[in-house]
Amino acid sequence: MDFSWNDISIIIKLVLDIFVVWGLIYSGLRIIRNNSRTIQIFKGIIVIILIKMIAVVLGLHALNYLIDIFLNWGVVAVLILFQPEIRSMLEKVGKTTTIFNMNVSEGEYVHMIDQLVDACAAMSKLKTGALITIQQSQSLEDYIETGIRMDSEVSSELINTIFQYGTPMHDGAVIIQGVKIACAAAYFPPTTKDLPSKYGARHRAAVGISEITDSITIIVSEETGHISVAIRGQLTQYKPEGLKRLLTNKLVIPETKTTLFDPVLKTARSFSLNRTRKVEEKPAKNEDERVKAVEIVDLYSHTGGKKNGS
Repeated sequence: MDFSWNDISIIIKLVLDIFVVWGLIYSGLRIIRNNSRTIQIFKGIIVIILIKMIAVVLGLHALNYLIDIFLNWGVVAVLILFQPEIRSMLEKVGKTTTIFNMNVSEGEYVHMIDQLVDACAAMSKLKTGALITIQQSQSLEDYIETGIRMDSEVSSELINTIFQYGTPMHDGAVIIQGVKIACAAAYFPPTTKDLPSKYGARHRAAVGISEITDSITIIVSEETGHISVAIRGQLTQYKPEGLKRLLTNKLVIPETKTTLFDPVLKTARSFSLNRTRKVEEKPAKNEDERVKAVEIVDLYSHTGGKKNGS
């Protein structure tokens, strides 16, 4: 069968159309997946659509009429509800220079991690409260706007100075983009979860920002001096050496390809997370054991299930 150029162009347009729609759907699913609050809103929209379908099938005209009115204004409602996420997506599209600015070498990340861990260790000993967030793939520009803008290299001395009690910037969060401090004294929305009473405002803010973004947030407790990390709505305590390994695994060691060890890793991660939740309320003597277990699983996953040197 012979194809003309017209037929070929139609096929190309069809394939391109499918890829563009797939890309939009994929981007939307990523936004929903990484934001627990957005998931709840999305579920509500799905429920309304299902009720609409039931009303049409059963001939419930009054209910159908009310839902039609709601759906007619649904576009405006979606724009209002998803305004932060939509704005973040448009900013990523518009800021083409961000792609090049975030190209940070491994050595720069290692130096930044060393300085950050040294600062946290020093503040832990002095029981100086601190809240530090490291931006990942999702932009924190909206939260940077709430603080005092900076463009400084990460150094232990600077971080200790910022969080020194009595300084203008100590009450709030430091946000790190790449290997630079983007701002200080930033405000995060607190979580709505019921956390134990031992956790204060900094921990609630850390869990809150980790629920709606993929950032890594470090907290130094002003009461106990303990160092905790909030990722995806979960709090975990670390000692300085454990914090260094965690940040190295997250920021420096590249992701490996899928291997046959993935089912084992998933089981190990599930076990370590369950163990973390149980140990969280136990005495501090169990902390070293839990931290080591979590670090071993993280390191194992990043090496594709191979031991060092093998």
